[in-house]
Formats: sequence, C-alpha cells, structure tokens
Amino acid sequence: MLPFLAAFFLIAVTACGTPPATGARDIAEDTGDQGQTRLTLLAAASLTEVFKELAAEYRRQNPMTEVILNFDGSQRLRTQLEHGAQADIFASADWEQMEALAGSGLLVGKPVDFAGNRLAFLVNDEFAAGLENNSSSPQPGSPADPASQLKELAQPGVKVVLALSEVPAGKYAERLLQQMADSPDFGPEVAEGIIANVVSREANARAVAQKVALGEADAGIAYVTDGLPTFVSERVEVVEVPDLLQVEARYPVAATSPLGRDSGFIEFILSEPGQAILEKNGFTPVSSLDKSGRK
Repeated sequence: MLPFLAAFFLIAVTACGTPPATGARDIAEDTGDQGQTRLTLLAAASLTEVFKELAAEYRRQNPMTEVILNFDGSQRLRTQLEHGAQADIFASADWEQMEALAGSGLLVGKPVDFAGNRLAFLVNDEFAAGLENNSSSPQPGSPADPASQLKELAQPGVKVVLALSEVPAGKYAERLLQQMADSPDFGPEVAEGIIANVVSREANARAVAQKVALGEADAGIAYVTDGLPTFVSERVEVVEVPDLLQVEARYPVAATSPLGRDSGFIEFILSEPGQAILEKNGFTPVSSLDKSGRK
C-alpha cells in the first residue's frame, strides 16, 4: 500500500463497545399473536430496505414466526455477538467479520454468499451541478464523464466522507482508492487529493449516504444501493466507478443459533424469489458473483 494511504488509514479508529445493536430495529409485520417463534436477525446497515422486504415476504410464508431486524455496521454487529448478544442469523457486508465469528466458534452451520454489491461515489446534487457546469463536455450543460467527475473530487476544498476503516464499506473504499492510485488514468495524485479532502469517517455506508444527502459533505464512497432510498436519491447523484477500479462487495450470511439454522430464512434468501427481491433492490444475485473466489 502506498505510504500516504497507510499513514491515513492508520489513524482511523473506532470504539468497539458492546451495547445492543444501535441501528434500526424493526419487527416484520408483528401481529402480536401468542406462541410465535421469534427470529432475530443482525444485518449490515446497507441491507436495511431489502431485508425489511425479505423479512415481510418470509413472514407471509411463515405467519407463526416473528422476525426482528437489527441493522448496524457489520463490524459492530460482530463485536456484539462476540460479547454475548443473542441473535439467530448474521448477514455481513464482508467475509472478514463472518470469518472472525467462525474462528470464535459462534456460527451454527457454514456461511454462504447470498448477494453482492458495487461501490459508487455519491455526490450531492448541488455539487454535481457545479461539476457539470465546469466540465469540458463537448455540449454545454451536458453531464461530465465519470472519470472527470472523480478527478474533480481531488480538488482542494471538496468535502469527502468515507466509512470507518474497520467496517466493510470503509475497507472497500480503501481498496478502491488504492486501485485509483495505481491506475494510469488517475494516479496517486488523484487518490491522495481525495484522501486529503476527507472530513469525517462514518459508522457505516448508510451514514455516508445520509451525510452527503444532507449537504454536510460534497461526496462520499458508499454502495450503489445506498443511493436508492428516496431521501438519498432525491438529493444525490450516483457516479459509477469505472469497471477497472470497481471492488466487488460480497455479502455472506450464517446462522448463529439452531433456530436460525432451521428457520429456513437463509434458504429463502437464496431461493429464486429471495434473489429476485435482492436484485430488484440493486444487489448482485449470487449467480452473477465473480466465481474466481471471495474478494
């Protein structure tokens, strides 16, 4: 890793406390019926919308199972499980968190990929409009090409936000910037400029997207799917990362209790209907993931 990248990321640290999950907590279609089974899922924050939809469909098929959802950064959820948090299924945004739990003997059954995701630069609409007006596009007012937009993010004064390096979105962003530094189309000066413009590191990719949408930052690196929720999509432009720089995010899932193993929820999200819901929400289905191995 280039020295400027190593020096920057070494200072990005986060507290690893052990309170209950601090992200959103939802119960999928809870009817309050007595005698129901309670299935608790811990899932990466980037899965918030799609897991609500998956849980609702699973609930329709299994009306006697109450589904409780907790969302947060994958690293925080892993830490909570390591410190005794009770859950039945864990869905992570990367394999590092899952393998750490496997090494601690906290998984029941083998983890498997269930979806993928792609990185993108989320750019605040007002800032994006300025980029288009200042671009050297052949037609005045036409959108700047993605490469030109990304280079503009390295200019002094631009406010960039990333996820903490301890969480998957932050690690993926670091790899993207390293690949940008190694690319002859961008080079270390562009990557270094973007890093110099980082004004904050957030607990998860969803927080990055929200900060850009609120105008508290000009741009941030998150997942393509983080640009889809209405609150964000109405306020940001999603700038696709060139394929040569793209980092494939892989999402594994595993049971953390016998109930999670036997519930059929994992089988459901791997089924054709479950994969269709994931793809509809912008995730890459398992059938389309790179077969050369985990990344």
